[in-house]
Amino acid sequence: MMHRLLISAAALTAAFAFSSPASASTDSTCYPDWKVVHTSMDGCSGMAFLSPGNDTRINLLMLLADRHGDVGISRATSYDAMDRRGDAQPFNYGLFSSALGQAPPEDEYRGFSDGRCISNESGQNAFEAALVAAKQKLPANEVARLVIARKALQPGCGDGEPTRPVVEAELTGISSQAGKDFAGYLVAAASFYDGDFAGARQAFQSLSTGKTAWPKEAALYMLGRVELNLAMESAFDDYGSPAENPDNSSELNAAELAFKNYIKAYPQGSYAVSASGLLRKVYWLAKADDKLLAEYVAAFKRKNLNGSNVSLADLVQEMDVKLGDRLQPSKVSDPYILAMANLRAMRSYDDPDSKPITRAQIEAQRARFAGQETLYNYLLAAHAFYVSKDPDAALNMLPADPGGNGYLSYSLRALTALALDAKNDPKARASLLSVLESSKRPFQRGSMELALAMHDERNNGLERVFAADSAVKDPEIREMLLRYTAGPKLLRAQAVATTASKQERQVALYTLLYKNLTRGAYKDFLRDQALIPPGTKPMPKDDYSTPIYTNIGIFKWAGVQEGFACPSLATLATALGGAPKDAPSLMCLAEFARTNGFDSGASWPDLPQSLDMQPEKDELGGTASMFPGKRFSRLEIYKGVIADPAAPASSKAYALYRAVYCYGPSGYNSCGGTEVPKEQRRAWYNQLKKTYPASPWAVKLKYYW
Repeated sequence: MMHRLLISAAALTAAFAFSSPASASTDSTCYPDWKVVHTSMDGCSGMAFLSPGNDTRINLLMLLADRHGDVGISRATSYDAMDRRGDAQPFNYGLFSSALGQAPPEDEYRGFSDGRCISNESGQNAFEAALVAAKQKLPANEVARLVIARKALQPGCGDGEPTRPVVEAELTGISSQAGKDFAGYLVAAASFYDGDFAGARQAFQSLSTGKTAWPKEAALYMLGRVELNLAMESAFDDYGSPAENPDNSSELNAAELAFKNYIKAYPQGSYAVSASGLLRKVYWLAKADDKLLAEYVAAFKRKNLNGSNVSLADLVQEMDVKLGDRLQPSKVSDPYILAMANLRAMRSYDDPDSKPITRAQIEAQRARFAGQETLYNYLLAAHAFYVSKDPDAALNMLPADPGGNGYLSYSLRALTALALDAKNDPKARASLLSVLESSKRPFQRGSMELALAMHDERNNGLERVFAADSAVKDPEIREMLLRYTAGPKLLRAQAVATTASKQERQVALYTLLYKNLTRGAYKDFLRDQALIPPGTKPMPKDDYSTPIYTNIGIFKWAGVQEGFACPSLATLATALGGAPKDAPSLMCLAEFARTNGFDSGASWPDLPQSLDMQPEKDELGGTASMFPGKRFSRLEIYKGVIADPAAPASSKAYALYRAVYCYGPSGYNSCGGTEVPKEQRRAWYNQLKKTYPASPWAVKLKYYW
């Protein structure tokens, strides 16, 4: 017998196979946007307050957490949780749901293709418990025989030999009425697992009118499962996707009726929640969205799921997949789900034909928020802030002190602080700090540390982030600001700060040395090079476990003697300090960058190249760098040497070779700087071949890209 575990797994298994990216889902290549105001959704940039840019599942789970306090084990999405070093990085639903509830024990994870035989073990336990409950009506020898027969029920569900003959062989000598009912149930269940649904239906119908309590209840429930499995035979195509026009309406209607009959007869029965779960699957297969939504509304109101392994966290995931972007505000009456839909409808899109929901449309919903006026008012304020871009209007709708520690109360306080910040109000920083200090629930502190750090960055207060009493503790925030925004004074201070972590000191020194060297501060580089601890060596190039921005030993570069020969970095910096336009020295500076992976053309945000890139203006680190000088680019060095009439032939030939190779072999520039057309690359190629034909670089270069 398949009981609670089967129901939830069966209800979710097919659903998870068909994701709905328009509503919430993303793939594993998603990189978060480090900002707090999100008007579009990428799936991995969640904030710990209600926001249009959040994954819809995050918004709904916050409200359910406020309602129930606990959202249960996140079995459906915990496997997709993002890895994070600190608490401030924007997050995805898998991580959020695992933090609000908990991740499942490893042995509870179940694959999506386990089929109807997934919970044979739990069925064994339920059957034996039912025998104990009915022991007054069962002779001891029959109990023993029935236990043996149940253990013989090891279904393969289409794989292996049928299990019904094996079970029947163990059921000899059963004569009591209760024993016959239990035995009849085992035979019916074996038929079901063997795929003989017609035989199972007939047997369960007979048992459903019997007098023995457990077989009668279980049979009534199993009648719905028989019809559902019959419906599923034509519900999917050969690839596991929903069939376009399945001929299963009669089976789905029969399944709906059977599950409703069970729930009516046993509203608190052993399988009531499970029957509700499968009823949702019936409605999904039947495309009966209104009925399906009503089931979710009812399920979200229940705090106790009666032992089902479908938690609130998993129900949110299931609804997102099964209803997805078909869930429009006009079709919703439940205030929590309506709030989730409204926040999604506030998003901005690149498509000019996709318009956000209007304030008038939200105001027309007022009656549907009866009893949830605070939530309704938050939506109006959020619309003013995110859609109308009117922080003053938002502030006029927000309470001075919402009270409480739930996510809605926190969202009200956070929106107030963000609105003050957006209008450059002098009270903004104090408001942000107050919200941060009130952070009690998962991810709240991290989200508000990010908001406070961005405020300080944009208001000439970067030193406050690194002050001894700073409220910004998150290591990712601090290191990103060092890499992207900090000037030499702050970097130098953090490189030796005893209050900073070892890694933060290394990041500061790494950034300081790199920018000194590549921005023309050669004397500063030679001075700051002394801050490298004695004996420090570069990490091996195949060491992927050490953070790249801590590899300060790389600035002890000894130069190269093969190919384009170069001296040590200290010698090179000394030479450039005296002659900053010396072509051989500039080419060696480019060689240091090339051989150590400092190219500025790559787009990966966590590689060294990002030291010469700037995040978007609305993201952390997006303000202009306080470090003087231009961003480094190998391509620009090559251009300068090619154009320098005083450059030695060896330097110019190598510059031509490398300038062309900036685009090889992909055709995309990997050296940063201003793009050049293919015609220019061809001209460089021809110049190298014609002017320096004996150069090893002319011989080596076979193509231009």
